[in-house]
Amino acid sequence: MALEKVDILCEIFKYSELDKIYPCIFVNKLWCGTAVPILWQAPFIPNCFPRPDEKAWKSLKHLAKTYLLCLTPSRYEVLKNEGLPLPSESSLMFDYLSHLKVLDFSFIYDVSDSWINDENELAHYKETLRETLIENIIEKANNIQFIHLDGNIQAPILNKDTKSLQDLRRLYIYSQINEEIFVKNISEFAKNLSRFAEKLEHITIREDAYREDQEDKENEASALAELIKAPRSLQYLEIIGYRNVSEIFKSLPNQLVNLSLKEIDFGHFDQDTIDSWSSFFELKKLQKLEFRKNGHFNQAAVPLIIKIIESASLNLQHLELSMVPLTLDNKAKIVNTIAQNCENLVHLNIRSLSNSEIISILVSCQKLRVLKFYTENNFYHVNFIEIAEHLSPSKLEVLNVIKVGNFQVEDESKQILEKRGIRLNDFKFICPY
Repeated sequence: MALEKVDILCEIFKYSELDKIYPCIFVNKLWCGTAVPILWQAPFIPNCFPRPDEKAWKSLKHLAKTYLLCLTPSRYEVLKNEGLPLPSESSLMFDYLSHLKVLDFSFIYDVSDSWINDENELAHYKETLRETLIENIIEKANNIQFIHLDGNIQAPILNKDTKSLQDLRRLYIYSQINEEIFVKNISEFAKNLSRFAEKLEHITIREDAYREDQEDKENEASALAELIKAPRSLQYLEIIGYRNVSEIFKSLPNQLVNLSLKEIDFGHFDQDTIDSWSSFFELKKLQKLEFRKNGHFNQAAVPLIIKIIESASLNLQHLELSMVPLTLDNKAKIVNTIAQNCENLVHLNIRSLSNSEIISILVSCQKLRVLKFYTENNFYHVNFIEIAEHLSPSKLEVLNVIKVGNFQVEDESKQILEKRGIRLNDFKFICPY
């Protein structure tokens, strides 16, 4: 009976907000023992990013005290002998570190710095304390599932006996501006991490767009390419801001289900290079493709997008192409590719469509549920009649038009669609680009 109560409490707490769970630890022993593991999966303090405020610093200091009391005896003695002020040794009610599932290196740095933030004469101990806390966490955690690693962080050395990363599911690596540390240290971390990547499902790699250390970026991209190739379980890959993506595109695993490309400078590559990427991958299992915020470099990337869509073909269900206006020829190529290859498409978000292109997609993609597009043209009653004529066999549920400028949809036009079971989202008004 007690076990059933724990299971029920776990289910309730798992889907509750953290600030609602915290008071529960004071109810009784059962509630406390059930809530603590959930609270300590990712004990992040509000207002910590990008930098903690005064209230958050105080909370971080309390958290730092707990983490210091979780140190192994040998690490505690080393820091004590170094002259670092430490909390008095005492037994803890819970093994807090064992519950950690999210390891955010920047956050651990903030926790560490909060402990000696006001001690100027101890500033030179910051690096030692940071490294010690991270090493201790990796050693004592049982089941880290998500790692967030910034380019300015001193990544730890992983050894073959590291057990806390065996169930790692998600990795976010952020390479920052002109950070030599990334190549010298994080790249090596990425290579070592590939040994623990058997269950890794989701990788996000992000780079600031203005880095100029081209040679370093080639080494960095090679290291990340090795990491991407390592996990057989990788399903979701998100690439943000990278300029040197050749090695990465050559390493795209065939088992990818979700691919997201954002803020990539395709203008950095000649057309032959972009065309050559398509010979390195066959994304036959791809179900979702996002291509967003890639500046004014979309014309060059059109052949790559077409290759990805053709490669995924009937498996593709979600397609988002939030691109700046293309040439009429390139837009026609993409629309024709969608019409010819994506009959199982469920969700389509595309930058701009003419009436004839809308009809072409509706006729070809009979399973489409959501169609979202931007337009600079006015949609009048006659336009909706023309579109509605092609909706009878369709299962379209939402038509979302984002309109530049002020425009109202006539009630009669809405009724035409509603009779066919389609919800027309309110037009959104945005300023012209």
